[in-house]
Amino acid sequence: MTILAILQILGGFLGLLAASIFFIVPFWGWIIGGFLAIFALLDVVIGWGLWSMKSWAWMVAIILNIIGIIIGIPTADWLGIIISIIVILYLQQPDIKSRFR
Repeated sequence: MTILAILQILGGFLGLLAASIFFIVPFWGWIIGGFLAIFALLDVVIGWGLWSMKSWAWMVAIILNIIGIIIGIPTADWLGIIISIIVILYLQQPDIKSRFR
């Protein structure tokens, strides 16, 4: 579970890096960057929830990682997409699912 939480937090930090790049461009860049920054901070919170084995963290991690894949495609955040896919696949394992119930 530790690796999963670390991957989620790493995805959040990569999201913050991507968001900071968008802040260079006025107006639309700020809007997109702000949107990405919010989701990146949520990634960090979810990583903490997974680390702490909070029951809410499993479902929120699935949802947020699906959104991360959708956002990652147009922004070409391939590393973020790969991390999101790994997290989703790992969370779908029956023994992992049962730990969060």
